[in-house]
Amino acid sequence: MKALRPVYIDRIGHVSALGLSAAAAAEAFLADKKTVSWRELPEARYPWFALPLPETDWTARTLRALDFINAELASGLPPSPFSGLPLFAGSSALATGAAEARTRASGAPAVDFDDLADFRNKVCAAFSIETEPYLYSTSCTSGFAALEAAALLIGHGEIDEALVLGVEFGCDTTLAGFASLGLLARDESSEGLILGEAVAGLRLTAQAATWRIAACRLGTDGYSVTSPTPDGRVIASNIAAALDDAGLSASDIDLIKPHRSRMFSTDEPEEAALELLFGSRRPPEITFKRRLGHTLGASGPAELSILLALLDMRCAQARYGQPRRLLFNLVGFGGSTATLIVERCQETGGKN
Repeated sequence: MKALRPVYIDRIGHVSALGLSAAAAAEAFLADKKTVSWRELPEARYPWFALPLPETDWTARTLRALDFINAELASGLPPSPFSGLPLFAGSSALATGAAEARTRASGAPAVDFDDLADFRNKVCAAFSIETEPYLYSTSCTSGFAALEAAALLIGHGEIDEALVLGVEFGCDTTLAGFASLGLLARDESSEGLILGEAVAGLRLTAQAATWRIAACRLGTDGYSVTSPTPDGRVIASNIAAALDDAGLSASDIDLIKPHRSRMFSTDEPEEAALELLFGSRRPPEITFKRRLGHTLGASGPAELSILLALLDMRCAQARYGQPRRLLFNLVGFGGSTATLIVERCQETGGKN
């Protein structure tokens, strides 16, 4: 089989409850900041990590967040730098929030496929992209599914660059679904999910940059709709496959970003998988969901972008060093699993 071209991440953008740029979010994370609000359902209210935006309308919030991402990704570039790039976007909810807003305004259910088309068009317009985007919705692994597809096409020489987005805006349908299963935390300290909003962008390219995508492996665990095989063997198999794709062993990994959703049903199998693969030589770990929220389909790009920004800061390097190989793991509903390995190719002095 013909070897694939290397694929690099050369630009990142990030908007979450921690901040309106990757650098701002990384600084807030280092300062141990956390801003939790509340989201109401008819029978209860739940803690929630909302984007720090003044807009209350779903569409207006979407456009404002995408504008922040575009500005960060395009900083220092000529106007409309992404107009010719293919767009790959992952989201677990897609345009559900827009449908909810129209239902509230009309007083009657108003869900149709026009919402999805409008969402697609607005995302493309935010980046001046005229080609049809590729949309992925595979629960919490959606953003990494989009990244995997883009990376494969670049690796095979079908395209040279791509824009990858992870997009997750608040909607009551998602919140109510998790609440009905009893999976949401009732306060900040209790067990369970605390959901959040985020948008993150990554520009992938065949041109050498600081970080290279060494492997991205998606898998399926059919044990349960809501949780993986308890002994973690399917998760471990997916991570092992990613390591094999990258030509690495477990001992080559310098830092792990596990899923860590605050749910026993996913955290325990993941812990078992990591124990099986790494044993007593477990590398350091870093997690974000307790201050970022579980951002579902945006989790992969959102947590990847904040970590790459973090590792580019001198003050963070004093704490975490300059790990060369990073392993990201995600566990999603519907049996989806995802493992990403990124490798540092260029040393950086770090920013203040």
